[in-house]
Amino acid sequence: MNLALYEQQVPRLLVIDDDKGITSLFETITEDLHFSVKCVNDFESIGSTLASFDPDIIFLDLRLPGYDGVEVLQYFAEVDCKAKIFLISGVDQGTLEAAGEVGKLHKLNILGTIKKPFDLDDIEKILKDKVDTTSSFSSQVLQNLFGTGEFRILFQPCMAIKSLGGMGVHDMDTSVNWYGQTGAAFVAAQSVIPRLESRGLITQFSQALLGKCLESLNYWNARGMEAGIVIQLHDSMYRDSRFPSYLLDLTRKWEVSPAAITLGLCDGELMEHADRMLDVLTRLRINGFNVSVRVRDTSSSELERLLHLPINEIRLSANLINGIAGSVDHEIDICSFISQCDKRGLRTRAEGIESERILRLLYDSGCTTGLGPYFSNPLKMDDLEAWVSRGEFTRELRVG
Repeated sequence: MNLALYEQQVPRLLVIDDDKGITSLFETITEDLHFSVKCVNDFESIGSTLASFDPDIIFLDLRLPGYDGVEVLQYFAEVDCKAKIFLISGVDQGTLEAAGEVGKLHKLNILGTIKKPFDLDDIEKILKDKVDTTSSFSSQVLQNLFGTGEFRILFQPCMAIKSLGGMGVHDMDTSVNWYGQTGAAFVAAQSVIPRLESRGLITQFSQALLGKCLESLNYWNARGMEAGIVIQLHDSMYRDSRFPSYLLDLTRKWEVSPAAITLGLCDGELMEHADRMLDVLTRLRINGFNVSVRVRDTSSSELERLLHLPINEIRLSANLINGIAGSVDHEIDICSFISQCDKRGLRTRAEGIESERILRLLYDSGCTTGLGPYFSNPLKMDDLEAWVSRGEFTRELRVG
């Protein structure tokens, strides 16, 4: 399978500093953070490196032999550099901040300033906390199709319900949108999937999404956030016999466990292509991955069909869950369906939970996990970390 699209998306960092000790320091730091790094030590090398490397992030020292940082910023403006820029120098803080303002006047993306001397922790914190490298991806191919912008992944915490006492987040449910150049307006990925399909890009898009999700999982693990991740993939991935081996290779690359990964699809897709998906889904389950199917109804016939397939989770849509509030009969059907799944050893995941009453019903029925605005809306990576830091990640759920 073609990995070209994903491999292009490893964040590219350009370090411009005449001190080779500094550039060596950056190379050491960024190796563990999965950056692609280039270092230049003189002004003459900047132009060619900028053109060939196309960095996402630049660390610029304000003092270079024969040149100063303001001249470099002027050059960046002339070539319409779009990278995120950090300015570093041993000059006084006022001068350093003034240089940052000069860059902003040139409409450059100045993200911050760093005063020398600094240590490894300073730079590592900046790269982790101020630059969101684990939840967005783009490529020239995609930009040719949709315009300047990027796909950005949002994460919605899914909470443990069945094991209620003292439990917190079970995993992070993912969704992806296309954001334009300003980052303000977005288009849901579901709306652009047909264009990806028609141009034969859906496999490459799915690979890029998987890579970024597993990179995020690796990032959380390194920070002590023990949660899984849920990824809804296009059904064509489950019809490719090479997919299980490809995904296993990806878990090894990012050092994550298959048991922490839940792969989602819809029952309509599964029933339509069951004969072509069966071997792939079976191999995924044998290798420890979770497979979740979103159902359209909660009839006994639907459950009987699913019981004979290699899945271990059934996903109840927000429409099904929210219908509990308006109909006693619907409430009985949903709760009975969840209870039957529980007795048959199938996990259940409820979407769109809005109230404590619905949470209580789901708990009494034996529902495994749930997500929705009662807990949290989908979050960007930096907002997710803020949510975690407030203690939401480990809070005990309360019902009744």
